[in-house]
Amino acid sequence: MRTLALAALVLASRVDAQPNAGWELKVPERVELTAGAGGTLPIALSLDRGLTISKDAGIVVDLAPEGAVSVKKRRLGRNDAVDPDADAPRFAVALRADTPGDFTLKLKLRFWVCGTKVCRPAEARRTVAIAVAAPPTPP
Repeated sequence: MRTLALAALVLASRVDAQPNAGWELKVPERVELTAGAGGTLPIALSLDRGLTISKDAGIVVDLAPEGAVSVKKRRLGRNDAVDPDADAPRFAVALRADTPGDFTLKLKLRFWVCGTKVCRPAEARRTVAIAVAAPPTPP
């Protein structure tokens, strides 16, 4: 019984230690804005050759801006992508902040990665620092 539990623990730790099998989420760590003006947060997935994001299962991007940062939609899907028909869709999230300061935006992405025969669920979370500068003063 102990051997079985130990084997399960070793196997679980190996799975957790593996990198994202065949995909990578690309999001900047920091975005700079000017108060009162908008900006864009690019979100992209890169896939290893032979992999795709399932077009049958959903792709969901949940956005949780904090502080004075706002987004038009807090939940995005494939139809909100810049290139919805791509094997790995990209997103350009419009950001806006009216108050200077340092804020964060939490991002959670859920999708299905597919190979030639099998699809598996994938999830990623990131926190993006949003630095909002005061608008320039007129001379």
